[in-house]
Amino acid sequence: MYFIKRSSDSDPSNHLTMRAQERGTRSRPSDDDRVRWMWLANFALRHAPTEQVVAETEALARKEQAAIKRRIRRTAEQVKRQSKSKQ
Repeated sequence: MYFIKRSSDSDPSNHLTMRAQERGTRSRPSDDDRVRWMWLANFALRHAPTEQVVAETEALARKEQAAIKRRIRRTAEQVKRQSKSKQ
């Protein structure tokens, strides 16, 4: 992987990108960070949603979809009326 390296030199060869192995370790996560993120990922994946949570989420999604459809229909009716009045 290559990244653009900014340089104040006017030499074009200094504007080439550096390989990941050649860069410093500042942007690499520490082992402590990796352990913490892996623990968090395992915790999140271990607790699957219950049937009740899934049912509630589906009900909310259906309600939101119905509201969106109503708004779209209202807008379509308004456009239809405006186009008829222009004719």
